[in-house]
Amino acid sequence: MKFMGHAVSILRKDILLEIRGRESLSLMLCLSLLFLVIFNFALDIDKDNVSSLAPGILWVIFAFSGILGMGRTSVAERDEEAYLSIVFSPVSAESFYIGKVLSNLLFLLIMECFTLLFFAILFDYEKIISLLPQLLPALFLGTLGFSVVGTLFSFLTTASRYGEVLLLFLYLPVVVPVILGGVTSMDIILNEKAGGADKWIQILAVFDVLYFAVSLILFRYIIEE
Repeated sequence: MKFMGHAVSILRKDILLEIRGRESLSLMLCLSLLFLVIFNFALDIDKDNVSSLAPGILWVIFAFSGILGMGRTSVAERDEEAYLSIVFSPVSAESFYIGKVLSNLLFLLIMECFTLLFFAILFDYEKIISLLPQLLPALFLGTLGFSVVGTLFSFLTTASRYGEVLLLFLYLPVVVPVILGGVTSMDIILNEKAGGADKWIQILAVFDVLYFAVSLILFRYIIEE
């Protein structure tokens, strides 16, 4: 209970800091809206092809906006010398990691909900909102995978002056299965393709468990270094 209590305390602290500073979430929301505007001008999207293009567009936005948002949270911990606080406090590195995963997960989900709403308005595609209950399992599991991997790599790269650029090159290759699962499952649901999205949701769940187990083991060594 104390283990999870520490993690919840880290989550509460991040929420309060975000409410006061409005750095990570506002950055992700502005970037996602900017991406939507760019895609609107760059691609010839109409009612005939919006269903087929929507999954790829949305998951590209989720991935790149999420990278910058998670990078900001780790930079804030570095600037405040939170690493030393972890080492010399009763809070374990594992509790700290889980708390950061939960806070990143929360901010990512908020960003994704707003992105879906903006997408529906900008491209006149209300169908994606009506199908949101069916999209939620894959969306949640994909976002969880983003958060688990992104939290680990954001702290791994934060010591470098080129950390945010380095994070991009390390992060994206690892989360390819998550992006593939998210895009494919959303494509199946939006276009009502045969076969269903259950298989891809199961694949996402397996990768989430694998990512979490490995990241939880490695995080303590990253903090100590």
